[in-house]
Amino acid sequence: MQMQSKPELLVFSIYLMGGGASFHRNMIGNRPDDFFDITCIYLNPLHWNAKRSNDVILDDNNIIFNFLEEPINDVSSRLEKLISEREGVVITNFDTELATLGTYGRQKKTIFFICQDDAYIYLVKKYNHIIDVIITHNIAVFEEICKLLPNRQKDIHFIPHGVTVQDFDRNHNFENKLRLVFLARHVKLKGIYDLPKIDDELRKRNIDVEWFIFGDGEERENFINEVQSKDNFNFFIPQTTEDLIEALKIADVYVLPSSLDGLPVSLLESMSVGCVPVVYNFSEGIKKVITSDIGFVLPRGDVIAMADKIEFLSKNRNELKKRSISCSVKISQEFDIKKQSGLYFRLYKNYKKLKKRRFANLKRIVKKYFNNKYVKIVYHFVKD
Repeated sequence: MQMQSKPELLVFSIYLMGGGASFHRNMIGNRPDDFFDITCIYLNPLHWNAKRSNDVILDDNNIIFNFLEEPINDVSSRLEKLISEREGVVITNFDTELATLGTYGRQKKTIFFICQDDAYIYLVKKYNHIIDVIITHNIAVFEEICKLLPNRQKDIHFIPHGVTVQDFDRNHNFENKLRLVFLARHVKLKGIYDLPKIDDELRKRNIDVEWFIFGDGEERENFINEVQSKDNFNFFIPQTTEDLIEALKIADVYVLPSSLDGLPVSLLESMSVGCVPVVYNFSEGIKKVITSDIGFVLPRGDVIAMADKIEFLSKNRNELKKRSISCSVKISQEFDIKKQSGLYFRLYKNYKKLKKRRFANLKRIVKKYFNNKYVKIVYHFVKD
């Protein structure tokens, strides 16, 4: 058998349409070199009514793991068979793989946890005993985790992710109606049902806009029915990132009335081509990205405030142009995927030094050697 010469980078992702999968795909696609052998395991919760990714190429290094709503121990017992014993890094995001590693472990792998937003902070505490390195790309989430684990601040890293810097001359819209884009999974959490409310408020003010609803999701058909009486809502599912970027180039304003997010990939993609963001304050950290010269961060649920800012941009086209240019500049200076991917991989490559020395996990030993009578005796003694 041929010896493996490279360390392994095992990435857990989700087999669903959305920013989480895009995040990992962008990082891997823009990696600085081939230091690692890379394997991706895409978790596919069959019991979730959600749209699946359509751009995963299945091969020996890209695996889909299907599971149902079942006991986590049953899921873990199957999932762990896909996790090699090779030296390297494992990138985690969810309870599923962390629970598996907590039970079965992989002594030669350094465990990184990517905390995407506030909703995942609880996993940091729950699996603190197995996570070696924590990375987050939202400054507010970073600060919250530092407070939660004050003795582990050396292991917690704030590294924004990024997107491809676009080089093109935008045709700024000075006369036509504003073109507003919504680019997120079509679910209630992302605020999709606030869009017609914003549109109604704009109509009251005689502000004509054109809506472009990009993407897909569980609520797509319901939402289409919701706005069928409106003639200014357009729907489009881009098949590739290139298709998406070309479509974004003709939009003026990025609208995201989401109630929970970290640093949406779609936000950065939109800003890269000069779309001015008008969003809810889904996380305090987003104010570090959308500064006052870029766009607007508004109270969650405030449809009137959303309409106010869109009206302002509609009536002040020079202001729209100025902010549009600032968006593109910010992405180029702070969110270039090639630079940001380099920072992530620099940390990954340091995996040997970042690995924590820990005492053996009792549950893990019991799982592996439960038929040994001495292990049984010790386990029952400790348990009782």
